[in-house]
Amino acid sequence: MNQAVENKDMDRLIPIVNKLQDAFAIMGGTAPIDLPQIAVLGGQSSGKSSVLENIVGKSFLPRGSGIVTRRPLVLQLYHETSGEWGEFLHAPGKKFFDFDEICQEIENDTARICGANKGLSTKPINLRVYSPDVLNLTLIDLPGATKVAVGDQPSDIGKQIESMIKFYVSKPNCLILAVTAANTDLANSDAIFIAKEVDPKGERTLGVMTKLDLMDRGTDARGIFTGESQDVPHLALGYVGVVNRAQADINEKKTIQAARNSENQFFEQHPGYGDIADKLGTQYLVKKCSTMLLKHIQKVLPELTTDLNKLTAVKRKALSDIGEEDPKRTRMDITEVILKFADEFKRSIEGQLGENQDLVSELTGGARIEGIFNDVYAPAVSEIDILEQLGADEVQTLIRNVSGIGGSLFIPNAAFIALVESNIGRLLDPSLQCVQLVYSELLSIITDISAKTPAIEKYPALKNSIIEATNSILREQYAPTSEHVKTIIAMEEARVNMHHPDFIGHRENFGKFTQEVEEQCAVGPPPPAPRTGNRAVVFEGWCSKKGGGSIVLWQKRYIMLKKDGVLSYFKMEGDSDPLGDIVVGGCIVERADALIGKRFAFQLYHPTNAIGRTFFFTCDSEQEANDWVAILKEECAKPPMEPETEEDLLASASQMNVGSKNSGEDGEGGEGGEAPGTGTRKRGLTERIHESIHQELGMREKIECEILFRLLISYFEIVKKNVSDMVPKSISFLLIDKLKVKLMSHLINELDSEAKIKQLSAVAPEVTEKRNQLKKTLTLLDDSMMILSDLSHTSF
Repeated sequence: MNQAVENKDMDRLIPIVNKLQDAFAIMGGTAPIDLPQIAVLGGQSSGKSSVLENIVGKSFLPRGSGIVTRRPLVLQLYHETSGEWGEFLHAPGKKFFDFDEICQEIENDTARICGANKGLSTKPINLRVYSPDVLNLTLIDLPGATKVAVGDQPSDIGKQIESMIKFYVSKPNCLILAVTAANTDLANSDAIFIAKEVDPKGERTLGVMTKLDLMDRGTDARGIFTGESQDVPHLALGYVGVVNRAQADINEKKTIQAARNSENQFFEQHPGYGDIADKLGTQYLVKKCSTMLLKHIQKVLPELTTDLNKLTAVKRKALSDIGEEDPKRTRMDITEVILKFADEFKRSIEGQLGENQDLVSELTGGARIEGIFNDVYAPAVSEIDILEQLGADEVQTLIRNVSGIGGSLFIPNAAFIALVESNIGRLLDPSLQCVQLVYSELLSIITDISAKTPAIEKYPALKNSIIEATNSILREQYAPTSEHVKTIIAMEEARVNMHHPDFIGHRENFGKFTQEVEEQCAVGPPPPAPRTGNRAVVFEGWCSKKGGGSIVLWQKRYIMLKKDGVLSYFKMEGDSDPLGDIVVGGCIVERADALIGKRFAFQLYHPTNAIGRTFFFTCDSEQEANDWVAILKEECAKPPMEPETEEDLLASASQMNVGSKNSGEDGEGGEGGEAPGTGTRKRGLTERIHESIHQELGMREKIECEILFRLLISYFEIVKKNVSDMVPKSISFLLIDKLKVKLMSHLINELDSEAKIKQLSAVAPEVTEKRNQLKKTLTLLDDSMMILSDLSHTSF
């Protein structure tokens, strides 16, 4: 061929694009820049392979029945006068001088990626061909379009191929070479049909007509090539006709050069094509494709330069993050990584999240630990009821036992102290579980930070050392933290402070308090609770529940909303007695997916409640969560149900009076009959206890039990507040703060010898490989930018 592109500057463009194409192929994944290229597509038996072989001047493509091209072939042609050979990107450094070996290598690499069957792959084969008989040109050979599966081909093979073709040709910078056999109806051409879908105006599609020598006698395609025919799909780049080798020519080993000579002779001697022969044939097609690609590159040059600048900045930043391998900077690098890690840990605990932190999908760092304190530990302590499993008989027995042989005129202190001390110990288990939960969460935070910090991923030995150091420090601090928590409980047991200003038994409060108790006991037992009206079920179903329960985060519960505005939850569907009731009137219900880091979640709480009284629920679907929220909102907005009779009205008024007198001393309720909103009884003073006080005991015993019950509740609430406050503070100081302080010094002390530094600074092999690849890519990008910068000032 020995023709050169007239403008030497433009002739430099295609090799640059080819190098970029290779670099992106090595990087893997989707190319970060839409490079200018020409894709060749055609239906089965359209002559597409023969067109490519004619362009190269060699037979090098696999042939056979069915789908032979199962991977895209990126064919890069380089005009080279010193010889003729091929190179594959997947076999660097190896030159193939025998084109039959090139054909075999294409088959082998296709089978390696796609398997021996008829499977497809979008991963391209990159082949460079150097020859004196080619112009600088890049073509992408795509599988032939087909509609019907043959043999062992997948049933959706047609859709797979169409999807692969569109992946390439739908890109704005991809020019399309649509190959169609001239002895078929052009209107039904698979190649033209796909090209028109992605390029409706035909602005980047060049039609190629093959097998012109096989058209019916007396017919030709002259009008298509000259533009005179109006009944063919319009393409702005027009159509070019070629004549390929017939199958008999291939079988007889007819050379490409001989085929080109026959092609030229056909067009020159044909009466319909003789005067336009210089605009037909493979030689003209190659020149047109080369010019077309160069002009397209020239057109998108400013955009390409901008994209390359952006990509270069990204790659340079990635290389900077990895850093250079400099033994002189090793100690400094390791120290910087340790300091950065320690700072990230501190920021995570204190809520100063980094740029890459996910702020909305789930709780992280210190927020999760605070969640353990407020949403897990606080409710677990709050729900411990000092009067649980305690009745009037047991209290009277205790009073008599501590009074001794002579009895007593007043309630003995020993009875009160004995009951308080025996119950304070119940606070130890949830407190120690809180230590364990925070311990585990700190380990998770350290692991997450080490995984999300690129500088640490660079040094796997250092990463392991950091995790080991964290474990060591936490193990070291776990025992003293647990012991201190035990001491807090023991301190509460050691002294029962009956002079606490908030204690209703304090001398300033006791007189008024005992008078109220005596008056209430004289009246008799509390009236029955007002009737609740129709308790028919409004909505029910399974949910996971958290809050107002034990220290376990989530428990599966069957929940049931009744018409009286009470939300009950049961261990099993069909249970007669609920584990607890929640009065929803006056409460707020809302979705809580982002708040608790779980999908299909909602929360129910009263706006006046302290933290820790919120109930969380998660459902199995978006629809269920939305249904619960919608129904509960209606119930939350309703006023309490009206009593139905005069008797109910009187009972309700009496109940409210009792509640108002006790409002200053009642605590929040817990699970089992308590709501996040309001309650009419002190927690723990169950109907069973009150009935036994008034039905089985004399007046003095009634007063003694009632006073003792209320004293116990009042003081135990003080103890729970102290413990709920001091345990998280102790954990924060002895476990979290100590870890923040000790971690950095522990790691810095690791750098006590050159051998240790060398061990910690061992770079992961994949990091070294990535660094080398980034350097190669940056070198290529810098060279490309220099050439494009020169070309941007050149007048073409």
